[in-house]
Amino acid sequence: MPYMHVSLTKVLTPAERQRLYDKLGEALTLVPGKQARMLIAEIDDGKQLFCGGTLQKDFVFIDARYHGKYEYSIREAFVKAVFRAVQEVVGTPEANISMNLSELTAWGGFGNYLDDAVRPAP
Repeated sequence: MPYMHVSLTKVLTPAERQRLYDKLGEALTLVPGKQARMLIAEIDDGKQLFCGGTLQKDFVFIDARYHGKYEYSIREAFVKAVFRAVQEVVGTPEANISMNLSELTAWGGFGNYLDDAVRPAP
């Protein structure tokens, strides 16, 4: 299951948290074989985040992980869609959003284990 950990300095309402989750799920559908309902998301708002040695007032960091390896254009479209989702819901400008993306070759969840070293993903 894909996972995103979203850390942000702003505090969200429960409705904003749900809307952000929904938008992140929409972004995930740009990755072949991934569905919005598959997303596991941890949304941590009201965090003290430092960047460049300075405590930020409006900043977001996203750690995104999923099983599989995809071409550059797919990864780029996904990251840009995540940035748009944050901008739409939270209002944080793109220049204040950072993200890392991990494409994993092994993943376990819901009683299953996938390992590309043993059996490549379809």
